[in-house]
Amino acid sequence: MTAGTDGRIQTPEAVLARLGVGADRAVEALRTLGVWDEEGPTEGCQPVVEAIAAAVNSDVALMALTRLAERHQLAFQQLAAEPQLLTRAAIVAGASEALGALIAGDPDMLTVLDGDLEPWSAEEITTRGTAAIAEGDVTGENGERRASRALVRVQRQGLLRVAARDLLGMIDTRTASRELSALADGVLASALDYVHGKSATRVAVIGMGKLGGQELNYVSDVDVLFVHDGDLSEATRTARRLLALLGEATPNGWVYEVDAGLRPEGRDGPLSRTLDAYHAYYSRWAKTWEFQALLKARPVAGDPDLGAAFMELASPYVWPDRLDVEAVGEIQRMKGVVESSQQVRRDGPRQVKLAPGGLRDIEFAVQLLQLVHGRHDRTLRSPNTLEALSALARGGYVGNGDAALFSDAYEFLRTVEHRLQLRRLLRTHTVPSDAAARHQLARAVGFRDLTAVTALQQFDREYARIQGAVRRLHEKLFYRPLLARFAQLGAEQVALSGEPARERLIALGFRDAAGALAHIEAFVGGVSRSSQIFRTLLPALLETLARQPDPDGGLAGLASLAERLDDSPFFLRTLRDAPPVGDLLARVLGRSRRVGEWLERQPEVIGSLADLPSLTRTMGADDYRRLAEGVAVRGYAPERSGGSGTAAANALRRLRRREAARTAVRDLGGHATLTDVMAELTGLAEACLEAAVTLTAPESVRLAVIGMGKLGGGELSYASDLDILVVFEPAEARDDALTAIERMLRLLSEVTPEGQVFRVDVNLRPEGRDGPLGRTLDSYLAYYQRWGEPWELQALTRARPVAGDAALGEAFVQAVAPLVYPVKVDPERLQAVRMMKARVERERGGGAANRPRQLWPRPARPAAPRVDLKLGPGGISDVEWTVQLLQLAHGGKLPLLRNPGTLASLAACEQAGLLSGQDAQWLRDGWMLLDRVRNALYLAGHRDTDRLPPGRGDRERLARILGYTGVQTFTEDLERAMRRIRKAHQRAFYD
Repeated sequence: MTAGTDGRIQTPEAVLARLGVGADRAVEALRTLGVWDEEGPTEGCQPVVEAIAAAVNSDVALMALTRLAERHQLAFQQLAAEPQLLTRAAIVAGASEALGALIAGDPDMLTVLDGDLEPWSAEEITTRGTAAIAEGDVTGENGERRASRALVRVQRQGLLRVAARDLLGMIDTRTASRELSALADGVLASALDYVHGKSATRVAVIGMGKLGGQELNYVSDVDVLFVHDGDLSEATRTARRLLALLGEATPNGWVYEVDAGLRPEGRDGPLSRTLDAYHAYYSRWAKTWEFQALLKARPVAGDPDLGAAFMELASPYVWPDRLDVEAVGEIQRMKGVVESSQQVRRDGPRQVKLAPGGLRDIEFAVQLLQLVHGRHDRTLRSPNTLEALSALARGGYVGNGDAALFSDAYEFLRTVEHRLQLRRLLRTHTVPSDAAARHQLARAVGFRDLTAVTALQQFDREYARIQGAVRRLHEKLFYRPLLARFAQLGAEQVALSGEPARERLIALGFRDAAGALAHIEAFVGGVSRSSQIFRTLLPALLETLARQPDPDGGLAGLASLAERLDDSPFFLRTLRDAPPVGDLLARVLGRSRRVGEWLERQPEVIGSLADLPSLTRTMGADDYRRLAEGVAVRGYAPERSGGSGTAAANALRRLRRREAARTAVRDLGGHATLTDVMAELTGLAEACLEAAVTLTAPESVRLAVIGMGKLGGGELSYASDLDILVVFEPAEARDDALTAIERMLRLLSEVTPEGQVFRVDVNLRPEGRDGPLGRTLDSYLAYYQRWGEPWELQALTRARPVAGDAALGEAFVQAVAPLVYPVKVDPERLQAVRMMKARVERERGGGAANRPRQLWPRPARPAAPRVDLKLGPGGISDVEWTVQLLQLAHGGKLPLLRNPGTLASLAACEQAGLLSGQDAQWLRDGWMLLDRVRNALYLAGHRDTDRLPPGRGDRERLARILGYTGVQTFTEDLERAMRRIRKAHQRAFYD
């Protein structure tokens, strides 16, 4: 009798029924076992029932014990007298019908389960196998058949012992695979000793696949190669006898299904080759997959010196200095073929081995990383998947978290595979579709039925979770773009210290090799995890940096960034796991020291780089307004209520720097056009202005911010100030309004350790610096009607409401439009504009020459002149003044010209016939090139973005930032553009 969960005594049949065995059948079985009679259970019933209850499938366990009792009653009685051995037998039989049948048919097998169950080594297996063959009378006509039977018995004993240790929880799946591999090693060794005999020809057996990796399943092919030294026919005879011996069908099956198909030329090639023959084949004919297979090679039997010599021969082919350019892609394509196999199409996700998210995902990813990085890091050259995975993590090639995920998933999936195969000792990798069979599998794997959830539900959920996680990680690691590039780097290219590294840096184009080496030492010196990761990343990053305009500056920027973010695991994880991000970062840092400084102060931008697809999306004004609104409503002390507003100002400064950095990264990375950059910078400025108005304007005041200049035109560059006018209402709130405007300007323009939000310029207001910071709408109109200068009205061609009270801003633009665009234009006003342009050229543009100066010095000159890109002949002002003059002259009659943007106005002038198609094109293309040049100057760190730097080195870097391969082509393009601008300007401006 046994106690139930409620404390009451239960009959054995009730217990067995609860475990899934019917009462009638239970009683019948217990009678057969001799522990039940006419009066009920006998004294020996309880240990039998308890042993059966311990099995994951009580019905199968009971069946196996019943068959043992039927065939060998005395053996069962002896077993029943030893509760520990009985429990072990029941647990093994309950998990494996095949092993239960083995025990029932051969009770001597029970001796394997007795005692301390210490593991058997390969050497011990060899000794047992050799002894079994010797005891089996293997001479004569049927000698090899008897030898096969002897080895089958030894193999089954070893298999039973490993299974018992596994099912009893004495070892994990990883150790079970090692012990199964040791079992195969020992059996192969004893079999080879038998068939080889006294032959003078030396033979070695090389384990491949799971055998080579010491990760055999309970039922696996045993993949081998044969290598010999001596007579070919003798070696071939030995190999054939070995294959026949192990594959001989006996009453208990065969020893192993040995496969020599991985040999050169496959089944059409000779069974064994000499070292020279292998060398000749691998050097001329072998495919990438054959070298990948050799990664798993391991001598397992035969002559140890010959086996070691084979490994030495194979090493340069598995670990070449450079991988073939197509090797990585070939391995990736081969994985695709595996996924489209018939088994996967038939079984789908139930395929534990080959389906997406299965064992092959892990194995292929690990092997590809080994093949790429193991060439220069010998610690990665283990044939065992989990050992290699640990080494990849230790070396920084894979994150600790990713390695743990793969390792745990691999052990889980291999456990599922083992339990599937143990049931009937059949080579299967497919989870059953039948719910009852899958429920038994779930229990065998270790899940238990609970009140809230069944073992099957737990298993199905965990299996799906692991497959999904494995697939996502496989795609991240297996398809890393960095792998193909790193595979092509030789030893001298991955050297990061000493003379080879210095010479490599010079060859790559670093001007200060000593300084670069110092930075590299800072990256890789020591044993920290960051040093390990950088040792992996730097070779490829140096190649990318070398292609940039300023490799030295880029490396210095990367070093500075790494030092600043040393405590940020996200930074290194992003670079390692998303190589395109590292590549993009190297391109950015090698083009712009200024952006590198921004990233140091705003490291969260690097996080956004990890989402590369998002960098292709242009941020709109509404996106920026939502971000800035968060600053305005997040509880910062607004200035309008007397607070300092420091928190809000700093938040806006960080917002501006972060988003400007994102735009610059998009720009330098080739993801944004000039118009994208202008739109984003303008949208960001408008959002910050809107937040500043919200934070400073009291409820009693309506404030409208009018954008002027490039802000009004929606064409901001990186270095642009924000030119604005401020309109307020009502007039009686003048003091409050002016106070609010002062606070708004201070919030935006004040320089702090966080920088400043924007440089805001209100000097275009009436009376300039002497006038009030803001006016009412009527005050503005009164001023412009009575005292407005032509240049002031010209400036209003670019006026546009950008923040604050939208209705008031629009009213301002509508009110001044008749003044800016009269139907009948006074010719003197236009002449005044022309005279002002000439004066600007004389005083600030370096003369009124009709063409731009030579942009590049002739050989006799020591340095190039400082070409003025903004105010000089053919500069930006030529384009903008041309457009604005045409707007002033014709905007009264042609409303389509009343557009504050230069590019839109150019298109309108062409549409209206005021500019020829050619002149409009010259002005448009030239203006955009000049603006790109000014942006590039700013990002390169130049303070003066209006003038072309005179030094050749500066101009070369500038040309490369802009995408030119040489400075001469850039110079010619710029000269041509400015010359054309000047011609078109003179035709339209002075006509």
